[in-house]
Amino acid sequence: MKILDILGKTKKAIGGIIAIFLVALLIFYAGTRFASGSEQPKISSTGLTQQLQEIEELATLSYNYTKVGKFSDNLTFNGWDIPLTQKSFLITYDGRLKAGIKMNNIKIEIDNNTITVSIPDIEILSNEIDESSIEVYDETKNVFNPISINDYTKFAKKQKDAVAEEAIENGLLSEAATKTQSIIKKYLNALPDINGKYEIIVKFIESSKKS
Repeated sequence: MKILDILGKTKKAIGGIIAIFLVALLIFYAGTRFASGSEQPKISSTGLTQQLQEIEELATLSYNYTKVGKFSDNLTFNGWDIPLTQKSFLITYDGRLKAGIKMNNIKIEIDNNTITVSIPDIEILSNEIDESSIEVYDETKNVFNPISINDYTKFAKKQKDAVAEEAIENGLLSEAATKTQSIIKKYLNALPDINGKYEIIVKFIESSKKS
């Protein structure tokens, strides 16, 4: 039971380091794009949109977790469990989930001194279990209903879905939304012809809420 208490806890390592790294990377990218440009680079909605879309995906939040899960299954007949056919196993594992946006769907409008960036909803971009971290305990050896690779695969899928749901309930998407808006603003403000000259508004396409 002590193993379950320790390994069943989720550890949440959130985006401070990732966000700082992304901002630095985006600012560097912005500088290289404009450092060798013309004397007076022209700011246009089309140009800015293409520039941001080149990033493809922007992952702004990382959620690291350690979990324990139990699988159990019986052969059935007409909805009834068949005796002596139960198979089960207990596993512990580590994983990482990343949330952010896909940049190919952004839209940018420029009106006088205001740049409005419309971005898609935050989504989970990846959710992977570290296979090297998996430990299996209490694995049954049932000759009538042996454990298969498919059992492990389906169970891992259910576990990842459960972790994603838990992370969302704990505010993962909301926190990622705030960080995403901040990073995009910092990126655009790093461009020489924008910094201090434009008000930047980052909003979500569906909600249309200004940051």
